[in-house]
Amino acid sequence: MDDPSAALYYRAVLIVVALFTAFSALATAARFEWGEKLFFCWTAFGAGYLLAAIRYALRLAALLMPRLVLSRPVLDGMLILQNVLIALSLWMFVSAWRGTGLTAPVSRSTQTASVIGGMIVALAVGGFPLMRGIAMAGADSVLIISTLGDIVGIALIIPLIFPALALRGGLLMHTWLYLALCEAMWLMYDLWLALRPTLGVSVTVATGVEQIIRIIAIGFAFIASAAHRRAIR
Repeated sequence: MDDPSAALYYRAVLIVVALFTAFSALATAARFEWGEKLFFCWTAFGAGYLLAAIRYALRLAALLMPRLVLSRPVLDGMLILQNVLIALSLWMFVSAWRGTGLTAPVSRSTQTASVIGGMIVALAVGGFPLMRGIAMAGADSVLIISTLGDIVGIALIIPLIFPALALRGGLLMHTWLYLALCEAMWLMYDLWLALRPTLGVSVTVATGVEQIIRIIAIGFAFIASAAHRRAIR
């Protein structure tokens, strides 16, 4: 496709995938009672991806209607809230599992080392854009919040994998496994953005790969919510 058509196509697919994920997560939240940890986990998760879908839709509308002027503070505010909600929900997923008293099939020292390693990777990947945002002071506070959200999500990949290991053989294993895979894809997304300028690929190919990774990441989030409803049934 030429660049304008490709941009429209990618936005449209992102909207569909994010909407499916949001509604699926909220449908999973409805299976729990108010006050239960997993109710808040899935509600925050679904709300985060619903905001993402709305933001993608606004950007698509701007592409279709060049005269449409979007409010930058509104878009930035949605991006910040989206990152906060999804990072918070992932932390609550880890907390909900720990509240069950189940343990991972590895020693505590191995768990601690793995978590620290995950945090180092998260800081290494997100460090450059974070420092760039700080260097720009208040001019790019959105970049700082967005990057911090990415760092939290990436740092939680290992803690999300432990429940999958502890629940191996059970249907609930898939929920935490696909949440971990979702964040692993966002890690790949950040790595791709960092390495893309050094690879010498065309803008068309680079953009295509970037959007494919985003779509797969959101797709794993959708699968996690569907897997949880399956386990409940």
